[in-house]
Amino acid sequence: MNSMIKLNSFLLMLAVMFSGCDKSDDEIDSKDLPDPIKIELRSTTEKELLKTDQQFAFEFFANVYDEEAKDEDKSFMVSPFSLSMALAMTWNGAAGETKTAMKETLKWNNFDKDDDVNGYYKKLKEALLKTDPSTKLSIANSIFTNKLVAIKPAFIKTNTDYYNATVQAVDFTHPTTKDIINKWASDNTNGLIKKVIEETKPDDLMYLLNAIYFKGIWTTKFEAKNTSKKAFMTENGTKRTVDMMSQTAEFNYTEDETMQIVQLPYGNRAFSMLVLLSKSGKKQSDVVSALQNKVYWSNATSRLRNAEVELYLPKFKTEYSKKLNDVLKNMGMELAFSDNADFSRMSDLPAKIDFVKQDTYISTDESGTEAAAVTTVGMVNTSMPVAPPKVVFNADRPFIYVIQENSTGAILFMGSVKDI
Repeated sequence: MNSMIKLNSFLLMLAVMFSGCDKSDDEIDSKDLPDPIKIELRSTTEKELLKTDQQFAFEFFANVYDEEAKDEDKSFMVSPFSLSMALAMTWNGAAGETKTAMKETLKWNNFDKDDDVNGYYKKLKEALLKTDPSTKLSIANSIFTNKLVAIKPAFIKTNTDYYNATVQAVDFTHPTTKDIINKWASDNTNGLIKKVIEETKPDDLMYLLNAIYFKGIWTTKFEAKNTSKKAFMTENGTKRTVDMMSQTAEFNYTEDETMQIVQLPYGNRAFSMLVLLSKSGKKQSDVVSALQNKVYWSNATSRLRNAEVELYLPKFKTEYSKKLNDVLKNMGMELAFSDNADFSRMSDLPAKIDFVKQDTYISTDESGTEAAAVTTVGMVNTSMPVAPPKVVFNADRPFIYVIQENSTGAILFMGSVKDI
């Protein structure tokens, strides 16, 4: 399997949600589409960053999987790409041990230059937008800052230059500010994710957001007439009746003792969904464990070969929201959430990450997939200046005045008014 297919497989397996030009789903013929634009990762650094992105993605997914298994154990979806991009923007404000901790969590230990990491995300983001005209794609970044706090220009410049982030200074004490942020999330996910925060607080420093929207049409569509009610058995033995889509067609496929993998392409095959199904006698947790092996995914995808597949896939929709503080702390980022955090490249005021939250949506049916994710990083000041008390100054009696040059404090005039 060539490197381009590996890259595309990786991107959609991790639920990276992308979009391009608007076209009618029913009118698109993949045979008439241009070939995908190959995303060239030429340098060794870019190729290594792709591998670390994969490693971070699978570790992140496994941590969420474990947390959900201990809770209600329901369906969920995350976007590792959205999370890593939002954290990369935040990382540009970190310094000292906090920067190192975030770097280790994101698997960037071997990259000494900030520009290498930022340049990689800039290149990937720009390239993804161009590779398939039949797939709707948007990847947007935004930073909402506290209008009462000075944010360092270098931090803003890095995130606007590399991530094309829009920056807006807002009043976090105003109750409608949350509506501005939520509207941005809704606008950049085609209305799929309407709310990402409940409120803002006076000590908020900033909110950094990444939004990804994807709508892809199957290259080989399922016929609605072939969808029927079928049984779906959960791992705990509960039987569900679902709308099961079916078709027999040629797809890339591989299997091993743990799982079967089928690759379902979208549009001009620039993007695809890979479905990983545990073998009989295995559980989904065994699949998750296998993916933790650093070489497993590259080895598995390299074995994908064209095969005639009798495919059954249920229609499904998942809406999910999760605060990721504990997950990221468990992955090594605890310092960034503590009062000892160092985000001095962001602001002179002491600050820490208050929360990291991800909201996602996916719907898959006979025609394709629509999905979205918003990652929100909330930064809070650990020591906000105390608001000055409200006073009354009524000069109705004698007073003294001083006229000075402010940058030096040189006094030019002084006077006393005793009578008018």
